[in-house]
Amino acid sequence: MRSLAVFTKNMDDLDLGVAELKEKLSDFKLGRNSLGVVFAHAETDFEELGKKLSSEFKFPIMGCSAMSLFSEQQGYAKEGISFHVFTADDCSFAAGMTAELTEDNYKAEIKRTFNKLKNDLGGWRPKVIITYAVKNPKIPGDEFVNVLDDASGGIPVFGGFCSDNFVFSECSVMLNSQQSRSGMVMVLIGGDTKPVIKGEFSVETVADFDEVVTEARGNVVYKLGNKTMVEALRAAGFDLETRDLVMQFVGSPFLVTFTSVEGDEIQVIRNLDSIDLESGAGIFLGNVPKGAHIQLAMFTRRDVARSVAKAIQSAIVDVGNEHKYEYTSAIITSCVSRLMTFTNDDMVDETKGYSAVIPRSIRFSGMYSYGEFCPIISKATGNVHNCFHNTTFCFIVL
Repeated sequence: MRSLAVFTKNMDDLDLGVAELKEKLSDFKLGRNSLGVVFAHAETDFEELGKKLSSEFKFPIMGCSAMSLFSEQQGYAKEGISFHVFTADDCSFAAGMTAELTEDNYKAEIKRTFNKLKNDLGGWRPKVIITYAVKNPKIPGDEFVNVLDDASGGIPVFGGFCSDNFVFSECSVMLNSQQSRSGMVMVLIGGDTKPVIKGEFSVETVADFDEVVTEARGNVVYKLGNKTMVEALRAAGFDLETRDLVMQFVGSPFLVTFTSVEGDEIQVIRNLDSIDLESGAGIFLGNVPKGAHIQLAMFTRRDVARSVAKAIQSAIVDVGNEHKYEYTSAIITSCVSRLMTFTNDDMVDETKGYSAVIPRSIRFSGMYSYGEFCPIISKATGNVHNCFHNTTFCFIVL
């Protein structure tokens, strides 16, 4: 597999933008099968962009909106369009998009889309699923991952929720000339590929907030020990009457530790989405099971840089161990909460970190998300667990 990631600032004039992308790809030779992945500012006209790209490039093109994006060519970009083209003779790409997802249909619709794409691979066995979705406040983030995990039999799932400028109504996914504000787009990749996937976070826990979840359902936590979630947060000094509650917790996520059904210890970061002052419950962006250990965490710009280096360096070690396979491509998903630790003047710092440690032979692109999809590999057993994350840096090498 080979790839090239190109970029244009021309998101307002799509004729100019697509012409620029085409010119930058003019010397890139395509193999038998190809795929395009788009990350673009949320105000982009994705239907028109998809239509123009599809008229120039005769392969499936998928993508999503992003608060900010980056590529090897451009680095960090607040606005613009990233177009990453993957091509191979010995791999196959099957891309598709669900219908609008609701509480009632999301399980059946995600499974239907996966099964169709599996059949579209032409006999290749899928090795990885790369997927982006629009966050639905009524469906916990874990559910998008869990349904794919169940349908696929545990094939690694990588991607995340698309993002916008914290208005939460301009998020989009796209497939060719189709745009959806409530769907999920995915590609199954089969053939001669050996994906290396890493997810890392680096946080410091706060000693005086260390609790066990005693009552919870899905992503709603009712009690920590003998206190309600609200009582525990107030005891920790949080102002729960503030209008901007979600932003108060952007830099103060929660480290959640629990045991899987296989007996593996799983650690994930969870951001608080809202609270119910009447019931005392806390609603998280992802599931928090009963019996889980929950700790308040803090992270800084130094922590962000540390997790980037750890994930990429770990991936490079694994890549180096595959002597018979040449890795050429990477995609990054990083949480918007990580971006919020930087000021406007130094928002490029995280992407500078990528460029400093990713080998020049690997072409990459990526986006900032409202939640990350990335497997966790148990150090004790080697079991792979597809998981939903917050405040996490996720990296796939192909």
